[in-house]
Amino acid sequence: MNIFLIFLGLISISYDFIITFMNPGTFWDIVVSFTHIWTALGAYLIFLGIYRIKTGHSFWSIWKKWIKITFVSLFTVGFAIAIINLIFILNPVMVSVKETAENVILLGGGIDKDGNLPKPVMDRVEKAAEYLNQHPETICVVTGGTLKWLPFAEAPELKNQLVNKGVAPERILVEDQAKDTIQNFQFSCKMLAEYRGVSIQEVLDMPTAVVTSRYHLRRSERLARRMGFKNIKGIGSACPAIYVPHSYVREICAYVKLNLRILLTGEPRRINN
Repeated sequence: MNIFLIFLGLISISYDFIITFMNPGTFWDIVVSFTHIWTALGAYLIFLGIYRIKTGHSFWSIWKKWIKITFVSLFTVGFAIAIINLIFILNPVMVSVKETAENVILLGGGIDKDGNLPKPVMDRVEKAAEYLNQHPETICVVTGGTLKWLPFAEAPELKNQLVNKGVAPERILVEDQAKDTIQNFQFSCKMLAEYRGVSIQEVLDMPTAVVTSRYHLRRSERLARRMGFKNIKGIGSACPAIYVPHSYVREICAYVKLNLRILLTGEPRRINN
């Protein structure tokens, strides 16, 4: 058991390094990356294994009863919350290829220090291009600004990749200021209203498809509806297998955070003219 804990710890730390290697960022982008949760977990498992070898017992055996009860209670509540949120995350509302959306909003998902889109984001581009090429009247907004610690905005490269896949450049609007998903929808809505010469409310009423990774769809749809989009559905790209554990753990945390934000602040609010 002790060796197994150490082995799991080494795997967890290695997973952090693999994901970081596959998505090279700037120094500070790497330092503050959420991926280091796997190194923290791995370090704890290794420490736990070594502690058990050195002492011949576990933390559990020396904890007082009230500490055990508190730990089990908190773990049970946390696990239940995670599972409930995961169920929501796994059940987004998907758009059929046959359904025509007047607007498509393609969400950015990161860019490396060399200005290249990582594979998960390229998978989003692939899905968007597939839909847009089947619906030539649909307008697309590519949205993603310059993230903290990185030198490039995502949106221009998203457009370049869509054009490479056969989408006419005049159908693509570039929104390169958004720093998060809320701003993605805010700025895209206003840009579409200006482009089409209509009110924001008219854009909110239009059939709209949001393109993102499948694990990110449910949260994106929920945000869009809270912000006033009345007919929003998702087009989800598959998540490469190597990213699945990290992506879903991170998304559960983000979904819980969103629920708390709505509960405590009532935000995000409806987009106004």
